[in-house]
Amino acid sequence: MSTSLPRAGYLRSPKRSGTKEEVLAGLYAHLDKTLGTQYEVESKQQREQRLMDELWANRVWQDNYKASFRPTWQLTGPRLPTYTGEMYRRYIGRYGHTRMD
Repeated sequence: MSTSLPRAGYLRSPKRSGTKEEVLAGLYAHLDKTLGTQYEVESKQQREQRLMDELWANRVWQDNYKASFRPTWQLTGPRLPTYTGEMYRRYIGRYGHTRMD
């Protein structure tokens, strides 16, 4: 049995920048590959779609990260209001003082 969830390939983990040396090595490799040669540039529509997919995946990862700290339960459906007994209610009397009788 595989460890990955079915249909979980739609979200990739966020890209890590890496160390300074790794970033510079990637930059130099890209410049060596593209300088002085013809290469196909992606269209505006493809670029927008790629960026929107990355933003959505990043948003889902951030939401899951935040939710992992405080999972909360929310009641659904109609609920009765909470009842406070007469003994614990505070009534405001004349001149703004609290009376408890």
